[in-house]
Amino acid sequence: MKHTRNILLAFVLCLSMLFSFAGCAKQESTVSSKPSDTSSSAEDSTGDAAPYKFVLMAPLTGNNAQYGRSYQVAMELLVEKYNAAGGINGHMLELEIYDDKADAKESVNIATRVAEDNDVLAVIGSQTSSPSMAAAPILQEKNILMISPQASHVDFTAIGDCIFRTQVTTAWENSETARFIVEHLGAKKVAIIYSSDDWGVSMLETMSSSLTGLGADVVAQETYIVGETKDFTPLISKIKAAEPDVLFMASVYADAVQIIQQAKDLGLNVPFVGSNTLFKQEFIDVGGENVEGVMMCNTVQLNNQNEEYVWLENAYKEKTGSFIDSYVTQSYDALNIAIKAVEACGADREAIKTWVANLKDYVGVSGTFSFDENRNPAKTVYIYEIKDGQIVELKW
Repeated sequence: MKHTRNILLAFVLCLSMLFSFAGCAKQESTVSSKPSDTSSSAEDSTGDAAPYKFVLMAPLTGNNAQYGRSYQVAMELLVEKYNAAGGINGHMLELEIYDDKADAKESVNIATRVAEDNDVLAVIGSQTSSPSMAAAPILQEKNILMISPQASHVDFTAIGDCIFRTQVTTAWENSETARFIVEHLGAKKVAIIYSSDDWGVSMLETMSSSLTGLGADVVAQETYIVGETKDFTPLISKIKAAEPDVLFMASVYADAVQIIQQAKDLGLNVPFVGSNTLFKQEFIDVGGENVEGVMMCNTVQLNNQNEEYVWLENAYKEKTGSFIDSYVTQSYDALNIAIKAVEACGADREAIKTWVANLKDYVGVSGTFSFDENRNPAKTVYIYEIKDGQIVELKW
């Protein structure tokens, strides 16, 4: 009996340890890209200087994971490039990576943790407006530079003087896309389907304003929840009844594929126009023939002959098999700007944000731009169309 009791106690103890380890593993959500020599201390990797630390906060799992992984690959390529050349100012670079799942609560938790780390010099992220806007006030309070490669909500950078972006605002992007819809496609009636998050609402508001300003009518506006809505037919039926000339989609590419497929099944045969979220190899791969003819905007200029653009294009394709897009180029530029600021200013957070604010005519892989007084970039918006399984620029 005593022997049996001892076995039971041992079994319970093993279970307790197993669940304890599982709990610890569940809480860990970071990946650290450290200097490639795998030294255990900063002194070993650089001689006597600790690495400069940067943070990537992006969705690496969930509905937006493909966008976040584009960030990760681009930024890891950049860090590897710098470290291969010896780092900057005698310091190697370290990239700490957090998965925020495109969720505002996750981003708040991450920002709170990062804000307590005095070694963090800049945060790049997040991928969309809601988690970016949730994290920004926490980083602003600690005077930490934050550059989002993609948050386009018009109010994002108004949060504080540490908050920048390399993506144009929804207002800037949609003013050009609306002009294309009205002037080139000749649309007088436009329907809009949009995600219910901060970005989607901002897209609805700025696109509607731009269209009406050009004399077009928004005849239908339907919203859905990312990751939850799978059946779009009730929304599409309402849109079809409004008899639009064009359907504009403020959607991530996975949702857009479903919207287009279900719209065609219901006989909605109109031009489909989307935002920069559709400018992805994965959109073509998943959508196949159904996405032929779909049009979208983007600030990336294909066949750019900038030397660094060509290097990134080749390195990214070798790593992933995909072409580069604004998620790649704008995350690369965001981190590169932060690195150059640290190279110029050292580990002085106040000086770093001032340097970035005063940056003029930065020649990046996403274009040449400066930050305006609201810390937003001014970039050219291009219109693209999918033809024969390829994204091609439309001249109009």
